[in-house]
Amino acid sequence: MHTYGSDDEMDERPGGTVIVGRLWDAVGPFPSGMREHPFLATPLHAFPSQTFPNDPDVDFARRPYDGKETWMSELGEGGRVGWKRFKANDDGWLEVSYSDIRWDQLRADHGWASLQYQVLLRTTIEIPLEAENPVTPILIDVIQGTEYAFIPIHSPPEVPTRWYNGDVYNFASTPSGKQASGNTSTLARTVSLRPGMYTLLVRANYEVRLFGDPKSADKPNRGPVIRMKVQAEVAGRSAVSLSGNAVVPDAMDGWLMGDWLSLPIRAGPADVRVISCSLHPIGGLALDLVGNPCLSAGQTRSIAMRVRQTAPIKFETINCLVRLQVEEDGKRHSLSWIIPIFHRNSQLPGGRCRITFASPSSSLSGSPASVSYATIIIHRPISDAESNLSLPPVILALHGAGVDAGNAEWMSVIPERDGGWAVLPTGRNEWGEDWHGGSMADAWAARDVLPVLAAKLGYLVSEKTLLIGHSNGGQGAWHSAARYPDRIVGLIAAAGWLTIHDYVPYTEQISNHFADPSLMGILRSSLTPYDNDLHASNLVGIPILAIHGADDDNVAPRHSRAHLAAVAAWAGSEENLTYLEVPKRGHYWGDIFKQPKVIAWMDQMSHKRSPEFKTLSCANPLECGGRDGTRILELETPGRLARMSRRGLSPPYVEGMSNVRKFAYKSGGNNYSATLREDHWDVEQVDVPELPSRAYGPMIRLLATDAVITLVHGATPHLKHLALRLAHDLLVYHRIDCEVIDDKEGRDRLAEGRIAGSLICLGRPEDNEVVDWMVGQARIPVSFPLADALAVDGKMIRGDGTGVIALHPHPCRTLGLAAIIAGNDDLGTELAARLFPIRTGVMVPDWAVVSPEMQWKGAGGLHGAGFFGHDWQYNSTMSWLHSSFPTAAGGTSAYKKRWAAKRKLGE
Repeated sequence: MHTYGSDDEMDERPGGTVIVGRLWDAVGPFPSGMREHPFLATPLHAFPSQTFPNDPDVDFARRPYDGKETWMSELGEGGRVGWKRFKANDDGWLEVSYSDIRWDQLRADHGWASLQYQVLLRTTIEIPLEAENPVTPILIDVIQGTEYAFIPIHSPPEVPTRWYNGDVYNFASTPSGKQASGNTSTLARTVSLRPGMYTLLVRANYEVRLFGDPKSADKPNRGPVIRMKVQAEVAGRSAVSLSGNAVVPDAMDGWLMGDWLSLPIRAGPADVRVISCSLHPIGGLALDLVGNPCLSAGQTRSIAMRVRQTAPIKFETINCLVRLQVEEDGKRHSLSWIIPIFHRNSQLPGGRCRITFASPSSSLSGSPASVSYATIIIHRPISDAESNLSLPPVILALHGAGVDAGNAEWMSVIPERDGGWAVLPTGRNEWGEDWHGGSMADAWAARDVLPVLAAKLGYLVSEKTLLIGHSNGGQGAWHSAARYPDRIVGLIAAAGWLTIHDYVPYTEQISNHFADPSLMGILRSSLTPYDNDLHASNLVGIPILAIHGADDDNVAPRHSRAHLAAVAAWAGSEENLTYLEVPKRGHYWGDIFKQPKVIAWMDQMSHKRSPEFKTLSCANPLECGGRDGTRILELETPGRLARMSRRGLSPPYVEGMSNVRKFAYKSGGNNYSATLREDHWDVEQVDVPELPSRAYGPMIRLLATDAVITLVHGATPHLKHLALRLAHDLLVYHRIDCEVIDDKEGRDRLAEGRIAGSLICLGRPEDNEVVDWMVGQARIPVSFPLADALAVDGKMIRGDGTGVIALHPHPCRTLGLAAIIAGNDDLGTELAARLFPIRTGVMVPDWAVVSPEMQWKGAGGLHGAGFFGHDWQYNSTMSWLHSSFPTAAGGTSAYKKRWAAKRKLGE
């Protein structure tokens, strides 16, 4: 058996600890397109070995190091790359770089896109024996590594290899990830392994959005550098309270500024049930547990609690004690936190305070998707007694990538307005979801709760909102303004990029070399809801100030210029549009929102807007609030952009329609809806404005849930393990709370209508009763006609490593979403689960069928993908399916009949 590394290349720690090697072997670099990694493994999968033909990952783990062995790669000199060794420093940080690659030549014609690359790394990790237990649970952070896996050195490997998502954004070092003690972070993952030696595999990607332009680094000659760190330790044997990631409101004038708080728990080797909560010793303050949340073994959850306060907290009270009573292994005990109370004074100039709220805001009685926080800034508040004074608009300020909402520098650049308030939302975490979907909902939830909290203090808040943002937040401001133009009176966007694929182009995706261009067009359409330029028509008539440093080397000034040019083209004029390009300034500077020209623009900003829209654009009705009382409610063909133009003053404005199936409008003080019926519009007066009648994809819309996500796994250990991996990913990347349950409990909750948030079901019908029921309803054109096959639109797809991920109408909520992840075998399920939305910008529409070839072909290895129709039927216009698949006998209808007969027999 080949091993590599030696004892002096391992961390020297006492016995009973996890030991991670410091010497790393690497193969690469290989190209990797922007946000393409879920579709890919490595090019090694195109060249299976004789030793492990079914798993190239195991082959790489056990392959001897050979400095002369090479592989073809367009990045290397002579078109080949090979092995290389790197060593982590004393702090555990590993730097991977290739100074021999001619990066300047590569970027000369392809720009940043050519700098995207991936490497496959390996080292050793030793798992100690823990008290004679057969397995040892460890906590592990793989910081800024994309994925990792464990391959045993002295025992047979598990097939297929289980890959875990790493912490690519280094949340471990953020305020929410820092842990008071131990080697790992609050967000570390629990993995249970048999004691012994393993090869730790890591797939690592260089991303410009993550690591920055290498020309800006201290040592530019090395080219793009991946910085990565692995830290691990043995996990505890019981549930523990965690010090990081707690969300608690500040007290202002004695009143807690929020009705919610959440505290994180990590379960030990047994499942945990939270029974009750209590708070001591503050009078007039109490906590209510929402339901009885449960944690699966090894899972981390943030437990949401409602806050009830009947009297102000005394200033001398600086902390309180919170206890949660839990049950594990049939025994009850308490977990406790000492919570500091930070007192703020609303009368101090520029008063700042942390607020908490349910994110997104919801009327549901259950637990929210997350308890979020924001920072508010008060500039001389106005009380009820001064209600005759004019209130400036509330500033809603969106931060850039990697910036905490409470960052002192970020707070210091917010413009000060006498009597004004500013809200600095989190967007669920420091990187946010690019301020799309759930992240955008988080921002508006923070804005919506402000008047309620201000009323506690006897202060007034303007109903108007001025939206501002910088960098990623500048892009988010453009995005939110174009989706909810009626919610704002003005927009200031600084250094905001145009679209995801314009910031770092997708031109170098490996998928482009293998996939049918029509398939790539469908996948690309999954990003349409987030293309700001395609929604620019909604901003006509709104006062806009775009700011950019002329020397910005992060987001080029052309992005702001293109934004404004698009709005001007729709408007037919430049009225209300202002561009401020500041010479000799880069991406950010200290007074970016406080410079005199910005303050003058705010003082002169007209609150009078165009009385009517010209053209309304919408790619997802649930993410577009409409304009001037008119809103698109349904799409004729989901996946395509919808537009409606107002060419006259008489409703229902049926001229200039494109892809609109239903819309709502106001006329004469009344609410109307108009539905397309073949060759005419059916107009109906309604009592209240209608909402969209169904939820829409793409896949990432699952994250816009307003309640806890429920992951229902089938009967096999593999499916439960996968559910726990996804739950952890959602916690780390989006701070979304998840509950993992088996299909028996899922069936019972479904029957009682007790699933409120997004529902994710893992497994085939024979493995998972909930999937069996959902597929039996035949709501979507996906079925499982044979034990080793699946079908889409009646076309049967067989083969090892084949799997499907597909959205499904939520069984309990009209505007909710569910999803099915299943495979013809474990590998198919694993590959389908790779397309579950963890990061933004990944092109996954409503459904996709994967194959093993996806691991080296990218999207070219898909058997099919697309969007469902307006009634969830197969949408031939916006779908691509391999034409050589045979038709399954009887198709979906036959499966529905067999399912009904099986159920009747079971009864």
